[in-house]
Amino acid sequence: MRDTDIFASLLGLDSGWKVGGVDLREEEACLRLTVERVGPALCPACGKVCPKHDHAQERSWRHLDTMQFTTLVVCRVPRADCPEHGVHQMDVPWAGPKSRFTSMFEAFAIRVLSLTKSQIRSAKLLGLSWDQVHDIMHRAVDRGLARREIGVVPHIGVDEKSFQRRDFATVLVDLGGKRVLAVEPGRSEASAVKAFGTLPRRGFVKTVCLDMSEAFKNAASYGLGGADIIHDRFHVAALLSEAVDETRRAEVKKHSELKETRYVWLKNPENLTEKQKTQFDALVETELKTAKAYAFKQIFRSFFEQETVDKAHDFFADWYFKVQAADLPKMKVVANTLAKNLPGLLNAVKWRLTNAYAESVNASIQEVKTVARGFRRFESFRIAILFFQGKLDLSPHKCR
Repeated sequence: MRDTDIFASLLGLDSGWKVGGVDLREEEACLRLTVERVGPALCPACGKVCPKHDHAQERSWRHLDTMQFTTLVVCRVPRADCPEHGVHQMDVPWAGPKSRFTSMFEAFAIRVLSLTKSQIRSAKLLGLSWDQVHDIMHRAVDRGLARREIGVVPHIGVDEKSFQRRDFATVLVDLGGKRVLAVEPGRSEASAVKAFGTLPRRGFVKTVCLDMSEAFKNAASYGLGGADIIHDRFHVAALLSEAVDETRRAEVKKHSELKETRYVWLKNPENLTEKQKTQFDALVETELKTAKAYAFKQIFRSFFEQETVDKAHDFFADWYFKVQAADLPKMKVVANTLAKNLPGLLNAVKWRLTNAYAESVNASIQEVKTVARGFRRFESFRIAILFFQGKLDLSPHKCR
């Protein structure tokens, strides 16, 4: 078999195309494969056989390396003269429209990106620029979104995520399918409404897990029909931990033993180090307000373990009464916030759902941000999230 036939087979060319030449340029460490159209021209719009109008200028596509040689596919693509659609350049079987890479190369680049989670590292491994890698990533996400079928999503979560110091994004996730559905700029009601608009059948949404911001609650109330709003334990734990820490900061001025104990109070007892456990044991039995606030925080963990909604309601009423009777201003503020949002807390007990997946997405997003050293533009941030967490079909459709 001739070299040209071997490379034609490796490229997956049909009988309408042939490799006309193989040019090995050792000094450039480059292999150029010249491809020619030998069959009739086909209209890219309707696929009908048409006369060839002329040939476009020669262009090249980066292909998978051959041994240690960078490989390029080179071709002057015919332009078809279609009676119905006019003169247009033919599609080529080895690459997608407007791409400067073959589909096989793009598929390989996508796998590299998935493993490194870094556009900079992937660019170095592939011998490309950052812009070229980002272009591959962007096209992959566009393909995936075009192919995606969302269907019925009964349980969703919505959360905010910072992508710059003062800029935020609203992230919508499918809690059952464990995938990110939408990423919208901002954390306003309008941002959430736009994210919810991604759902083709919003009337089938049964629950939406979110924090206690009025913006997100309003968006869910007006945009998701009768879906139950759920405030899960992660957001509640964050509020309670903040109240404990604020109590400690106010009290440390008079009680020096509280210095350097911040992380002791932020953890659950089972997660303390030996040193922290020693500090904790010495402080937890004291009359310090911080210790009392911590006790209320720990007691509330049992709220989500109640067997029924009625028992959870009674548990909350008892806990709330005791907090109001204590001299703990910061904890009272949180208790009032929880009382205001009690229906959403009771729904968490009713449905036994949490925003755990959304929290894991946040951790993954943070990893991508750290590796990328931040994002300057929102669109780059959005593309990265959907690429890694969207569970999209990213592969080029022409890749064998």
